[in-house]
Amino acid sequence: MRRLRLRVSGLGLALGVALALAPEAGAQTSGAVQTKRADPTYPINLLKTQQQGNVMLIGRIDEQGLPRDLVVVATSHKDFEAPALQAVREWRFKPAMRDGKPIAVALNAGVRFRITNEKRGAIPQPILGDLAVMPADAAGKATAPDGFPIRLGKDPALRAEALLDVPPSEETRTLAVRVEALSPKGKIYPIFQPPILVSARQTEVKIPVVAHIGADWEEGVWGIRFSVEGKGAGGGQFWLARDPAHFQFVIPQQ
Repeated sequence: MRRLRLRVSGLGLALGVALALAPEAGAQTSGAVQTKRADPTYPINLLKTQQQGNVMLIGRIDEQGLPRDLVVVATSHKDFEAPALQAVREWRFKPAMRDGKPIAVALNAGVRFRITNEKRGAIPQPILGDLAVMPADAAGKATAPDGFPIRLGKDPALRAEALLDVPPSEETRTLAVRVEALSPKGKIYPIFQPPILVSARQTEVKIPVVAHIGADWEEGVWGIRFSVEGKGAGGGQFWLARDPAHFQFVIPQQ
C-alpha cells in the first residue's frame, strides 16, 4: 500500500449526507449533497488477477458543487489511482450553504474497486473506504455538516466518522487502530488508540473518533491519518479557521 503522505500547509465529506443546522436569521446552512456519482473503470490487469482495493482522495467541493484540487493520499495499488481520480472528477454536488450562500467545503473521498463474486471484499490489507470530518461540541456531537471548517475558539472538538474496510476472516479478531492529527507545520497529535473488534467474515467496520481541539492547534488545513496494526490505512483532512468566511483553503500539490 502506498504510504499516506500529508504535507498539509494550507486545506473531507460523507458523500450524499447533509446535516442541517438551526437557521440563523432565517438563512439556510447545509452540507453538500451528491447529485451525480461516476463509478471508476476497473484496471484490466487488476481485474484479471481479481485484485481489489480502495483509493482515498482529498480535495474540495467548490461553490458550484464541483470537485477541485484532488490529491490521492492512500491507495491499495498504484493502478487504481488514475481511474479513481477520473471518477471523482465527474462527481457533482448541490453545493454546501452557509447563511443562504454557497460555500466551498473540504472533500474526503473514498473509491472502492470490487469484483462481483464470492471473493468480493477480499482486499489485501485494511484501508479506509470513507471518511467524514465535522465540527463538534464538547461531547463529540456534530454541530455542522461534514467538510465545514472547525472554528478555532468556538468549536471545542471535531468528530470523524471513518469506514474501515478489512480483509474477511473466519474468526472474530481485535485490531489495533491508531489515529493521528497532523498540523500544517507537521506536528503529530495522537487522538485515538483503543483497539476495535471485528466480527467473523465482517469486511467493514465503523470507527467514530472525537478529538478535542488543543489550545496550541494552529489555523490551517490539517491531515488525519489512520494506521492498523502499525501499517498505514489511509486518511484525509480537516480545516481549522478563526474566521472561515475569510480564510482561503488551498490543497497543496504533492
